Amino acid sequence: MRVARIIIVGAGIGGLAAALALQRRGFKVGVYERASEIREIGAGLIIAPNARRALRDLGLDAALAAISSCVPLQNTCDYATGAVKSTTSTALIVAKHGYGSLQVHRADLHRLLMQAVLANDAGSLHPGHVFAGLVQDAKGVTVTFTNGASDRGDAVIGADGNASAVRSLLFPGEATTFNGQIAFRALLPAELVPPSIRKLELGMYQAPKRYLLHYPLRGGRIMNVIGVGQAAQWEAEGWAITAENDEFANAYADFSPEIVAMIRNIPPGELFKWGLRDREPLATWTQGRVTMLGDAAHPMTPFLGQGACIAIEDGLVLARAFAASETIVEALLRYENARKQRGTNVQLWSRDEGRTLQDETRIRRTAFDRGLFDYDPATAPV
Repeated sequence: MRVARIIIVGAGIGGLAAALALQRRGFKVGVYERASEIREIGAGLIIAPNARRALRDLGLDAALAAISSCVPLQNTCDYATGAVKSTTSTALIVAKHGYGSLQVHRADLHRLLMQAVLANDAGSLHPGHVFAGLVQDAKGVTVTFTNGASDRGDAVIGADGNASAVRSLLFPGEATTFNGQIAFRALLPAELVPPSIRKLELGMYQAPKRYLLHYPLRGGRIMNVIGVGQAAQWEAEGWAITAENDEFANAYADFSPEIVAMIRNIPPGELFKWGLRDREPLATWTQGRVTMLGDAAHPMTPFLGQGACIAIEDGLVLARAFAASETIVEALLRYENARKQRGTNVQLWSRDEGRTLQDETRIRRTAFDRGLFDYDPATAPV
């Protein structure tokens, strides 16, 4: 297929994964990002075996593993006492899937992706471009930005997140809605973490209407902490709103003393909160020469730890679909047919797991339990 250029709106993890996968298959890309500087803020994420297979294809898995953590045990703990109730062994996961899950600093993965994209084409990334609209015809798509700039490509990929402007243009009248959950997150230097928690490494604590998760990053030098709980309302936009330690600690005051101490040890200015927003699954992700990936296509709550993983999968499968096709229409049809059911399933399963994590009477079904690690985006049919 003769393709001059593919435009990607959004330079997050999904957009950059798609850009790199396309470049590695001989396609030229232009990636446009609304932020004036293309970077990720500090936060942790899990990169499971399914996404690691994609990163292997992209040539980044070994480099990411070298700067991340991979805990030997994943522990489910009693929220009030901190006692371990059950464990999942990483050795078991490796034996079944060939990889363990990595605990990753989001900025580290983002940096590796961006460096690889720029190494292939130093002029491929364009910060400071807020998407305004697009017009497509039989030969291509023209994209416009609020700064007056425009660009034309053979196809456009919306990778601009949960509040996707591309999605809102294609499918108007379907806004994000607050889903009744407020999340706190923070990164702590290891020396500020109580010794018992530092030794435990990864702990998941189910509690009535809340849960808390902690795990190490960068070989144990940093502890990532996230707590998600039910709330009646939320008005502020954004996922990096500063919060006070007392607010977090008071909301989790019935957790073990070590957990509360860790919360109170969060350095000033390093605690953030956001209201989780959601959208219903779409009937299609594609209109003509325009499609979407990641949270733009299937907004993912964090309860299965698969948001970044599924976005990375999307990016690789999209590139494979382009490489296997004779036309743009065929490529986007192959991509959506290969990805839509999985994306929708994980979106809905993650919602269900969120209810389980905040109800001790329900039995968890993790990404491992649901078979999500079985998928190989490098070889799955397209």
